[in-house]
Amino acid sequence: MSKRFLGLLAGLIWTSGALAQAPVIDAANLTQAQQTASNTQQILTTDQSILNNVQKTLQAVTGDRSSLAQGSLAQMALGGGFSMGQAPSLGSVISGGPLSFAGLGGNSQSIISSLISGLQLVKSLSGQTTALPADTAYTNSANTTQLILGLINSTQGTVTSASNSYTTGAQQIGGSPDVKGSIDQNTQIQAQNGQSIVQLNGTVNTAAAAANQANLDRIAQLSAAARAMQFKPFGH
Repeated sequence: MSKRFLGLLAGLIWTSGALAQAPVIDAANLTQAQQTASNTQQILTTDQSILNNVQKTLQAVTGDRSSLAQGSLAQMALGGGFSMGQAPSLGSVISGGPLSFAGLGGNSQSIISSLISGLQLVKSLSGQTTALPADTAYTNSANTTQLILGLINSTQGTVTSASNSYTTGAQQIGGSPDVKGSIDQNTQIQAQNGQSIVQLNGTVNTAAAAANQANLDRIAQLSAAARAMQFKPFGH
């Protein structure tokens, strides 16, 4: 074997080894890999958007929104004024208890005193030292009338304040920035409506008690008249 042949053989072997180590690019696989990477990035972006929306939804339905449900909304029923729950016991006055103006509006007592003084009411119908049933009924009726006058005066002030509060509170409806705030505002409005109903029930009960007192007064007067007309023989 000649040296020239050996040289050609060695050169062929070296060339084959060098070609075997050269990188080979598969265009189809590269395109598929790029598409997979793009799809993965889109999925990650979508997942992040979903997560952000979930967090915003969670924030919208949780947390403290008391500041949105307070203010004028919390004063709509009473307007910060008189409440029937603070009124003196009408039942106690009707049954002969002492007249109390505690819990009424600030100027109720002065208005009642001026009105009663203007009527120049007598202390007793009979004028006798020992009170007769008619005298007791008269006193209870006078005290009941005074208390009802105080309730009317106090309630009128509350109606005016509550009306202004309802007007102001209505302007807040729909202004909440999220669902939780709207729910809390609606809950506050329902609570205020409940207080308004309680106030109305108290007013109706007061009217019923006043009507009942008139019936009691008539019964007492009839009873006194019946006793006065009874025939009692001399010495009996």
